[in-house]
Amino acid sequence: MKTKSFLIVAMLIALISGNLFAEKETDIVPTYPGSSCYHDDKIGYEEFFVGVGQTSDGKAEIRKVEGYIRHRFCYVPSGRSQLEIIKNYEEAVLKNGGSVFSTLNKKECVKAFMKKGHPKHYQTKYEYMQLPSYAGKYFSGIIPTDTVDYYVCVVTAKVDGKVVYSLVTIETKPMDKGMISLENLDAGLVTKGHIAIYDIYFETGKSEIKGESYDALKTIAEYLNTHTDKQYLVVGHTDNVGDFEANIKLSNVRANAVVDRLIVNHSVNKEQLKSYGVGPAAPVSSNSTDEGKAKNRRVEIVEQ
Repeated sequence: MKTKSFLIVAMLIALISGNLFAEKETDIVPTYPGSSCYHDDKIGYEEFFVGVGQTSDGKAEIRKVEGYIRHRFCYVPSGRSQLEIIKNYEEAVLKNGGSVFSTLNKKECVKAFMKKGHPKHYQTKYEYMQLPSYAGKYFSGIIPTDTVDYYVCVVTAKVDGKVVYSLVTIETKPMDKGMISLENLDAGLVTKGHIAIYDIYFETGKSEIKGESYDALKTIAEYLNTHTDKQYLVVGHTDNVGDFEANIKLSNVRANAVVDRLIVNHSVNKEQLKSYGVGPAAPVSSNSTDEGKAKNRRVEIVEQ
């Protein structure tokens, strides 16, 4: 099993190093070594629903993503189990710097997701009808890079005594900075534990929040109010222009202002939030250019 896992990891590294997004093809994740694939559909740019978790009542949580989709059905080599397939892809994603969204083992949950998540891909061929009926295990993860994010979804089943699996890969462009939504809030916090917000605007050198920040604050509050079991830091960041201590103070009062606005105007529980300012101490780009400075001036939401 270790040898097979190593092969998948090595193949992933080789494939990810290429510029695949420009080719409109999602061959980013290889099939399990020795697999015999009987269906390979390069669907193109479509929406897809990725299972990212399981609720307390056993239902699948799903996230809609858009990108270039490739969908394969394969038989596994004799003697390989459903669990082994899932574990190998899980290990491969993690070793390539990715994150695991979900590993579902409850059959009813997997079946419900398969029918809800991407039903149109089960309507054209009889093979597609088999997997939802026999689905046993489900895995999903993401491998983020600077230019492309790679979603990986694997579903296993046992049909007529043989283990089969569906491998879906989706190439998506990474989240655009300055375009906050519930989807990219969730994606950033799930995969990285933090997300930079670029559309909260302040008066120059002050902590007063401008009116055009309303939509971003409303979206953040909506997300927080649906994740009340978690706590978050609101962290202020500046560029390196001016005095260091003054920037630390400014970033701190701006973070405080965001927290106050979320609590007072958007009914976020104050126990969920803490504010902190780090000034220019944690840049995400060089301050040598105006573009870099703009990237460094931000508010970040950090899951604790």
